[in-house]
Amino acid sequence: MATMFPQAPGSSGRRKARLRPLVGLAAIVMALAAPISARADWPERQVKLIVTFPPGSANDAAARIFADALGKKWGKPVVIEDRPGAEGTIGVGSFIAGQDDHALLYTVAGSITVAPLLVEKLPYDVNRDLVPISATTAIVLMLAVSNQLSVSSIPELIEALRANPGKYAWTSGPTLPRFVFSAFLKQHDLKMNFVSYRDASQPQADLGEGRIQALLTSLTASSSPVQAGKARFLTVANPSRAATLPDIKTARELGHPELEIEGLAGIFAGKIMPEAVRSRIAADVTAICREPDVRSKLEAGGHIVLSGTTEELKAGIEKQRSAMNELAKIIDIRNPQ
Repeated sequence: MATMFPQAPGSSGRRKARLRPLVGLAAIVMALAAPISARADWPERQVKLIVTFPPGSANDAAARIFADALGKKWGKPVVIEDRPGAEGTIGVGSFIAGQDDHALLYTVAGSITVAPLLVEKLPYDVNRDLVPISATTAIVLMLAVSNQLSVSSIPELIEALRANPGKYAWTSGPTLPRFVFSAFLKQHDLKMNFVSYRDASQPQADLGEGRIQALLTSLTASSSPVQAGKARFLTVANPSRAATLPDIKTARELGHPELEIEGLAGIFAGKIMPEAVRSRIAADVTAICREPDVRSKLEAGGHIVLSGTTEELKAGIEKQRSAMNELAKIIDIRNPQ
């Protein structure tokens, strides 16, 4: 028969007291482990990618390529929601207002660097409410001229414009291309007439027919008159050459860095998304940017493929901010011409 030993008075209380720190430690470990487990399971449902460009645009097409590749990696669909307009502020505002940890934003750096200069009171703070995740592509930007000008280089263009002040017309893609070319004209004391368009397809036709003589915009929005033999490309405005046009030199290579444009796009998160999830997304986008099939699709669509890293996107934004500050010293950003 087992012998029963009486407990010393208060021993039960002392045992409970000794256990309390262990119970508390276990609770802390469980609390820390829960978010890690949740992050490992992300995404738990479909992910929405808000795009600040219209359907069918070059950047919308790039966003869809990345959405398809990310959906395959994650085993959950990544659906596109186009919210274009107002220099990207409509899409950015919609994204920030949503506060969804399963939503991402696809936009250009200009939404962060240019919009605050154009809109006096944005309903959000781009530095506080947006977190850069991955640099994806830079849209190829080309300076094309009508055959009517009979020029084949930037110096010849400058000479023709100087000899005929106010005779010729030009247009461009919105924001950065317009700012850069306006500043170029002012720096060289040249006078051209700016033509504004609502239909993004019309400038190509007008360049081909000689109604405008210069066009600075994306490769996809300027290639038709060149292919038809009615216009020619003078330079690539990007810092690096285009994969599909390797023989056309950049503006910087030709001695005209004032025409250079860093038009990079990227993926952003909201401030509520955990850092571990953002890091995982960046790693996945970096891997996707290395895939030959993805690269060929993006390059064929008029893009320069970037590294996919957070560091490149942050550096590009800062570089563009500095460039905007310099442009603002030359032209009126809100009324460039």
